[in-house]
Amino acid sequence: MPQWEYRAIQLNELPQDKKLDVLNDAGEVGWEIVGITTDDVAYLKREVVKPGTCFAKPPRRTIDQ
Repeated sequence: MPQWEYRAIQLNELPQDKKLDVLNDAGEVGWEIVGITTDDVAYLKREVVKPGTCFAKPPRRTIDQ
């Protein structure tokens, strides 16, 4: 069964013209949007890949908030 890790991004703290850039950057490293709240918080998840699995994803890079 897959395991997931989660994160929240406070979109309301970002300039309007940077919000999509931040979400696109997150998507490039495997994050998927689960939902966005009415107060502009984006919740994301991605699968945790255990070392030594055949289907390991490329190394993760961090994204700036």
